[in-house]
This record gives sequence, C-alpha cells and structure tokens, in this order.
Amino acid sequence: MKPFDPLRLDCAIALAKDTFCVVFSGKDYEDMHSYILVYEGGLEQPWSRSDIPRKIDGLTGKMGEDGRPIIYALSDEGDVYTLPMGQNSSHRKIEGAGVYSDDATDLGYVNSIALIGNALFVTGYHSQLYRLTESGINWFHKEKLPQAPETYDYLLFGDLDGSTESDLYMNVTYSPTSTNRELTEEEEEEMGRLYLAGRSEEAAAIRRASEGPSRVLEGRLYHWNGQEWQIVAKPRSGKYYPEPATLSDIFIESAEKIWAVGGNGVILCGNAEHGFQDVSFKGNKEKLHSITKFKDRMVIASDYALHWFDGHLLSPLKPILDPSINRNIPNPLKVQAVDNVLYYFDSKHGVHTFDGDRWTEIEIPPELLERDFKGLPSKPR
Repeated sequence: MKPFDPLRLDCAIALAKDTFCVVFSGKDYEDMHSYILVYEGGLEQPWSRSDIPRKIDGLTGKMGEDGRPIIYALSDEGDVYTLPMGQNSSHRKIEGAGVYSDDATDLGYVNSIALIGNALFVTGYHSQLYRLTESGINWFHKEKLPQAPETYDYLLFGDLDGSTESDLYMNVTYSPTSTNRELTEEEEEEMGRLYLAGRSEEAAAIRRASEGPSRVLEGRLYHWNGQEWQIVAKPRSGKYYPEPATLSDIFIESAEKIWAVGGNGVILCGNAEHGFQDVSFKGNKEKLHSITKFKDRMVIASDYALHWFDGHLLSPLKPILDPSINRNIPNPLKVQAVDNVLYYFDSKHGVHTFDGDRWTEIEIPPELLERDFKGLPSKPR
C-alpha cells in the first residue's frame, strides 16, 4: 500500500485479536489535530473515528464489560481523553502540564500513559508522574520520585509498566547539564570583528573555547517496590560501547522476566529482585523501538526492520512483509502480540497482523484519514 501522506501513525495499541486503536496526525507539528481510529472486527461497520484538537502522544486501553474497547488517549499538553465505544467520551486536564496550555507551568510536555489495575499513570519530561482515578488526578508519591543528581538538569520519565501499583518499572532518561559557558562581552565583540574581517576560522575558535566536553543523554531502568524507587539497570555502561543507551520500551513477560530495549541495540532481561542482564551483543548498534513475545519467541522492532530474538542474536523475521512495504522502507512503530496474533504498526504503512505463517494487511479506508470527515459510505446490501 502507499504510505499515508501527509499523515503519520503516531500511537497504537492492540486490545484483542480483532480489536485495536491507532492515532494519526499531520507531519507538520503545527497541525495539532489527531484522528483516533478504533477497529472492532466483530462489528458490521468495524471502524469509528474521533477527532482531537491536540497532538496525541500516549495511548492505552482495555476491553470493557460489554465487550467493547475503552480507549485512553493522552495529549502532550496533559489532556486525557476517555473514549468508551458506544458511549459518551470525556476529557480531563492534568493541571500544570504542557507548554502552551493556559495552566502550563515550567513542567513541560507529558509523553506516556499506562493502565495499571484501575488507575492511569502518566509520565512527563520533567520528573512528572501522575496517578489518575475516577476520583481525581494526583502526583504519584511526589516526595519519593527519582531526582536528578548533580551535573544533570532534569530527568525525563518515559514508558512505565507493571503488574500492580507496588511493582512498577519505568525508563528514565538523564539529561546532562550543559558544560558550555557564556561568552564574555569582549569575546562577543572580538568574534564579531573577526567575522567582519573575513577571519571566520579565528572567530569560530573563540566559540569553541567556550564549549565544554560533550555529554549525552543516559538511560536508567527504575523499579518501584511500593516504598521507594531504585535503579535496577544502567544500560550499556561500558559492555561494548562507551556511550550509554537510552531505553525505548518495557515488556513484562512475567513477574520474573522483564524486558527492556533501547538505543545502541541494548536488550535487558531480568527483574528487580535478582537483577538485569544486558543480553545484547557486540556489533548491534541499531535503535530498538519495541519488544513483545509472540507464541514462544521474542519479536523486536528496530529502526527499519522486524527481528526474531533467540536470547543471543537478532535474525530477520520471516516471512517478510509485502515487498511493497520493503521498497518504501518500513518505519516500525510498535509490535504487540495479543491472543496469538502479532500486530505490527508502521508509522508510514499502517497495520499488519501475523499468524505465524503469513501477513495480513488491515486496510484503513481513505475516508477515515480525510480532514473533513463526512462518514464512511454505507455497504451495499
């Protein structure tokens, strides 16, 4: 199929073998509209669409007691939209979150939402962690949240997952304090004089003299045991590459087996009680976006491909997708296995499922992606 243009698939979640939700938005960041599409394969008309005047950055959900999905969508400004299919939707705002919201403080954007039990957990860019229930929105043990150590500006809280509220895993990115210093007034004047004189190399040397050593983002995996947060893994702290890796995804296979993947090809496996092992291998520098378990094998999505992982090496997932996808360069967003079906969500190429033998593309009606949506055409009787 042709890539979606000018839209991109930004978020996705599968809830059952024939039920999933995807979010599309414009490639231009100034276009703040998002289209939330829900697919319910058991219905005569399986598609529904909700328009949201915000950029949706997080998505979670569950199957309701009536057998229909309940979707929770998070905007980067801290809006939480609850969309129960067949019922009225609702909206709440996390006070203080966001950048352009009227109530925004200096906390910045939020970026991830997870459903743990009956509570929603939202993480954000400046050590933000909120707990949302029907009765309200509160910080989650704010006084005990991880704090940025000296030489780091702030902590960016990312994906969070867990079995209960007293057994949570969260990936955290350490943002280092800049080591650059401000130029003095004399240096600014001298640099300007040199540029006007055509001596650009000498001017650039003044700028370089104000720059400290380069520092990069560093990832950590934290665990909450009901009492405190502890660092349980520090990925790629020298195993094969000197540059530390940030984490992208957490997958809970069981209480004893937690997986996490990220930059520089990092793959972690273990648990908070017995520790984590870096099971990645030398030579793999790809950024890994998502991990899941399909039947009895691990599946990992990297920047441009899907892989099997046998605990030691990555190998191409075969059979490969439709050749037309490969010609247009896959852009894996997420892999997720539900009810013996592997869902593959691609930011440019949509939704595909895999049953272990063959791939099936789930076509998205083009009418659903039109800005002025007038509804889907009725099916002929």
